[in-house]
Amino acid sequence: MKKFILIFLLAWTSVARATTFISDGSSVSGPNSVQSLHDAPACQDGDTIIIPAGSFNWTIGVTITKGITLQGAGVGMTIIKDAVQGSQLLKITLTAGNLTRITGIEFQDGGRTNFFYGILAINGSSTNGAQYRMDHCKIININGIQEIDTVIGVIDHNTIVTDNGASPPWHIHGTHWADSDFGDGSWLEPVVYGSSKFLFIEDNTFSHATGTQSVTDGDAGARWVIRHNTLNGGYEVDNHGTESTGRPRGCRAMEIYNNTFNGDSSNRFLGG
Repeated sequence: MKKFILIFLLAWTSVARATTFISDGSSVSGPNSVQSLHDAPACQDGDTIIIPAGSFNWTIGVTITKGITLQGAGVGMTIIKDAVQGSQLLKITLTAGNLTRITGIEFQDGGRTNFFYGILAINGSSTNGAQYRMDHCKIININGIQEIDTVIGVIDHNTIVTDNGASPPWHIHGTHWADSDFGDGSWLEPVVYGSSKFLFIEDNTFSHATGTQSVTDGDAGARWVIRHNTLNGGYEVDNHGTESTGRPRGCRAMEIYNNTFNGDSSNRFLGG
């Protein structure tokens, strides 16, 4: 199943039309440049926007509503420092029948003063064939988390560092599963363990200095698979039921296997 998911997504990108646009990644105009290229009629599903090598403080975010690839020069080469206040750094809405991909970018905190839910916010669908992939990126001590709602796809070969205590890296929901609300549709549909209708988190490396650290949280019918990851330093896989989320349903299903947990003396848990 692991190989099938990755091959399927890679094959999808290879057959799509592929026009490449090179943005200005600078701190001043970088996000405006990416947004302008994205918004232009010439940019279509399947295209790629390149962010060049360099270290950039972005003070405004980017909204992505097309099935494109946002590609940096690689970890340590393209560094985006989140200096946005009160809104998302990247707000992504997946498109029907297309793959949206984020690759080759290192994300760091650039002076955000408030912890913000959804610094990277991805919204998808379980019914229209929209897919998401985030790969070969690094996320280090950003002052907020990633909100992922009703997303089918894969998050792979990334490095996540949370020494600043930001928790958790991913907050996963299935709010609009089967075109419903509150995660009701996810609870009405069978889980079908082993199928492709999950968010796959695989082949990533997590690092945390001391203490207990959540790698996930989730509710509203969330479904995810965590496999083949290395989790260093007090990590555990967590979710929520309805006891603290109110009307939204609890987490629907998780598959957790073939991970390496390297804990420390301050944490004795694998999940909660």
